[in-house]
Amino acid sequence: MRVPTLQTSRVQLDAISARQAEQARLQSRIASGLRVQTPGDDPAAAAQAELARSRLAHLAQDQRATQLATSVLATADGALAQGVDLLQSAREAIVAAGNGAYNPVDKQALALTLRNTRAQLLQIANASDGAGGYVFGGQGTSTAPFSGDASPAYGAAAGAQRIGEAGRYDASVDGQQVFMNLPQGNGVFTTASTPGNTGGGWIDAGSVTDAAALTGHGYTITLGGTTAAPTYTVTDTTLNAAVASNVPFTAGAPIDIDGQRVQIAGTPATGDSFTLAPAGRQSIFATLDDAIALLEGSPTAAAYNEGLERVHTGLDRALDGMTLARTRVGEAQRGVETSASANDQEKLDVTTRRSGLQDQDLAQAISDLQTSQASSQAALQTYVSTSRKSLFDLLG
Repeated sequence: MRVPTLQTSRVQLDAISARQAEQARLQSRIASGLRVQTPGDDPAAAAQAELARSRLAHLAQDQRATQLATSVLATADGALAQGVDLLQSAREAIVAAGNGAYNPVDKQALALTLRNTRAQLLQIANASDGAGGYVFGGQGTSTAPFSGDASPAYGAAAGAQRIGEAGRYDASVDGQQVFMNLPQGNGVFTTASTPGNTGGGWIDAGSVTDAAALTGHGYTITLGGTTAAPTYTVTDTTLNAAVASNVPFTAGAPIDIDGQRVQIAGTPATGDSFTLAPAGRQSIFATLDDAIALLEGSPTAAAYNEGLERVHTGLDRALDGMTLARTRVGEAQRGVETSASANDQEKLDVTTRRSGLQDQDLAQAISDLQTSQASSQAALQTYVSTSRKSLFDLLG
């Protein structure tokens, strides 16, 4: 007859079950590598780990944005580099066109060069970004941003696409700013001969000598006096008031008007006039069209010199604008690279923090499992030994 009580057996069985349950938990943690498999394992750690997981998802999305922005900006930089080279070539052609030894055939050849340059610039303006969009597509467009060969028009919304977390990265370039919205003349004001002038005088593009004195008004310079003693009068056409009257005139000498300086060269006739006006905006395509028309036409020597001066200045402004655009793209690239590097570091930090919250120390878990198995084996042996005891063993 056996003597172990029901209570003793139950206590021993409960202890064995607890050790087996602990072994199962340890084996599951070792198999998954996770210490926190359910929120109940460690509520605080589980909550923090979920926040870390959410942050990692955001970082992964931002990483994809940096990769796209890097690709698009690299394409934009290459396109702008080609554009700068083309404008440099066009500028050299205009400088060459000022050679007095060039005949009409030479000028036609230069005009053909400018036509090819214009066509290549239009192709660059409609360059694909390799991701289904356009490099100079502004805020986004499903079709080529520039349409029409004769007078290209910009069909996309001005600005640039922004992607990534909080829209930190540029994913396009404002084509309107690069190709269409370029300042005329010297960037502040424009000059021109009045139609109907009878002399051989022409006016240069001018320059700004005192920005604080600029008024933004229009002006007219009218030649007077006599052939032997020419003079000029300056009128503010905005206020319809004389600024200077009967000032002695010398061809090629500077004329200063409210912070603006111009020179009238050649042999203007009495009664000829020249104008100054605030600079407007013009596309690079229109500037090249002006240059081509000048080289293919038959203007007077004065009109030719003045036209070359105007086109040369316009190309300089376009070249400055495109160079500045390339600089901005370079800055954007550097910003993306810096953000990508920071994202990589944050991803490593967040991953490390999440691992510390969730991951199981395998060496410790294996040690705990071995200890639990030894304890469980001892408990089983004790139970077996106790369960075999009988009344005769106790009486003996």
